Amino acid sequence: MTQSFHTALTRRHFLSTSAAALAASVAPSDAPAQAAKFRRWEISDPGMPPRVLDSYKKGIREMLNRPATDPRNWYRNAFIHIFDCPHQNWWFLAWHRAYIGWLEATIREFSGDMEFALPYWDWTKTPRVPAAMFDDVLDPNNAAFIPTFQRFNAQFDAPVTALWATFSQAQKDVLGQRGLSSTADFWNAVAAAPAGMFFEQPGARGLTPASPDLDRTTQRTVSLATIRSALRTANFAGSESGTDAAGFASAKASSHNGQSREGILESQPHDNVHGAMGGPAGNAFMVSFLSPVDPIFFLHHGNLDRMWDVWTRRQAALGRPTLPQGADLTAWSSEQFLFFSDPNGQPVAKTSAGDYTAMSVFDYDYSPGSGEDQVPAAGPAVAALPPTQVFSAQITSATIGASAPAGGVAQVPAAALAIAAPEAPPRVAEVTLNLGPTDQGRRFRVLVSPEGGAPIDAGGITIFSHHVHGATTFTVPLPENLAVTAAAAGANVPLDIRVVPLEQAPGAAPSTRLRATATSPQVAKITVRTS
Repeated sequence: MTQSFHTALTRRHFLSTSAAALAASVAPSDAPAQAAKFRRWEISDPGMPPRVLDSYKKGIREMLNRPATDPRNWYRNAFIHIFDCPHQNWWFLAWHRAYIGWLEATIREFSGDMEFALPYWDWTKTPRVPAAMFDDVLDPNNAAFIPTFQRFNAQFDAPVTALWATFSQAQKDVLGQRGLSSTADFWNAVAAAPAGMFFEQPGARGLTPASPDLDRTTQRTVSLATIRSALRTANFAGSESGTDAAGFASAKASSHNGQSREGILESQPHDNVHGAMGGPAGNAFMVSFLSPVDPIFFLHHGNLDRMWDVWTRRQAALGRPTLPQGADLTAWSSEQFLFFSDPNGQPVAKTSAGDYTAMSVFDYDYSPGSGEDQVPAAGPAVAALPPTQVFSAQITSATIGASAPAGGVAQVPAAALAIAAPEAPPRVAEVTLNLGPTDQGRRFRVLVSPEGGAPIDAGGITIFSHHVHGATTFTVPLPENLAVTAAAAGANVPLDIRVVPLEQAPGAAPSTRLRATATSPQVAKITVRTS
């Protein structure tokens, strides 16, 4: 068996990569920008060469045909997401940049297309599964994929056992933090749905050619208004304690296996597109941590990575930091990613988060997409941001029932809800839920009613995490069209914020995932932040 994962990291490499990341983040460059070698096209862009999707199909098919002992096997690549991906913390974007970058390099090698770069899916522009993604092996219901869990288990049982024996102690420590201390733990986690992560055909993808649209709540989470709010977030990562906004990349944590607070980008488009891909029944690979089995995973995360680039350019134009600062940068940059393989199936040399701060690591750029209008012309640094104002809601109903909402009311000064300048951070509600393991995959709408008026859709919450337990905080932008009539100086506006279980589609049978849910999530806290 080819050794597939990193086993040791030298102190010299650690120090050199950390120092390089630190220097790159604080030292301006006078060198003119050079054109990237590879262009990632939006999948519906007429400028995208037709060969892009042909090469993607060819590479996927080759990975599907690789033996289960090969780290470049399509399913083996998906295992990395189970083993190591960070969610709900500030390594979310950097890890996924590395993940899709190494997959892209492998597809380039296997397809023979030396100009290949992954396309991305701009769900703001096109809030439905692109028609091309139902063709051939771009659809996980294709016959080239493993159709049943029984066949999957038979094919991978022995290779997973052999793989476990190759893990270094550092890798075992990471896996242990995720409750994966043995192959038995792995198979318990990856078991057939609804209890596990494997979804059998013909339900490998929940949205179909006949019904490809994202649901209404998810369309709100990918709308231009939500994207604007995400891009106007002023800090890369907030504190674990919640003294500031969660941040564009989500909040700090002690390690990339830790749990913190989700920012707008992760809470809204990321989580909810994953959830919507389960379809009306809530069952498909994209709702589980085997989501990279579905080829659309990489187009979804490509768009999130593109938005990180847009945010970075916006921050630079406004004279704001684009990465953590000081000791935070050192801690963030030195975090280790120990499971990636290169196109030859060998452990990668770049194993620190700081290796993936810039797209130049894989030498690519993006065709323009939604959100580009948020990047202003470069100019002098904007004035210091006003201090954040924080208003805690009085929880009036804590338990979210099968069809019952829960939430509370925050008293917010009318002046704090006035239309803000374009460079001002967004006004948000941070919703903290107490969750249990069986809440994975549950979905909710978030409604805001100002002054007792009609409720307005603010966004959604999908529970998508490698450890669903305890208090988890999601960030929801307040609607831009929030009507406020309290005009008297100092008057407070009561904002009623409700978390509502997402209803099944008309005529749809109850989801097996919801039938398996044994807990009643609790709304623990709601905080409104304005500036």
